[in-house]
Amino acid sequence: MKKLLRRLLWYGFGVGLGVLLVGFLFRDRDFECSYFPNDRVLAELHRKPVCGADSTLWNQLGADSAVLRAFLTLGEVDFSESQTRTRHDATVPAYWIDVDFQDRRWRGLWEVRRDSAWLVRLEP
Repeated sequence: MKKLLRRLLWYGFGVGLGVLLVGFLFRDRDFECSYFPNDRVLAELHRKPVCGADSTLWNQLGADSAVLRAFLTLGEVDFSESQTRTRHDATVPAYWIDVDFQDRRWRGLWEVRRDSAWLVRLEP
C-alpha cells in the first residue's frame, strides 16, 4: 500500500509540473478551438488589418468602431450569397456578414485579401 501511495504522489507531482510548464510556455497564445465555417471566416478577418468603407459612409449610416468590432466577433456569415474559393473559384473570397447590434441589423460585404480584410459595402 505504501508503494501505491508513493507512485500516486510521484504521478501527481509529474502531472502538476507538466501543467505548470505547459501553462508557462503557452500563456500568451490565443487558442481557437472552433472549426465551424462561420468562426473560421470571422477569425481570418479578425487577424488581418481592416480597410475599405470610407468614413463618410460610416458617418451617414451612424456606424462606429464598435459596429466594426461586432462584425468581426458576433457576425453571421451568409454562405448562400457569398463568393468562396471552393464553390465559385473566386480569386478573392467575398462574404456577406450580418450582425444585430445596437438595435439595428447591419449587413456588410467583406473581401478577404492576402494582406488585409476589406469592407467593400455596408448596408444598414
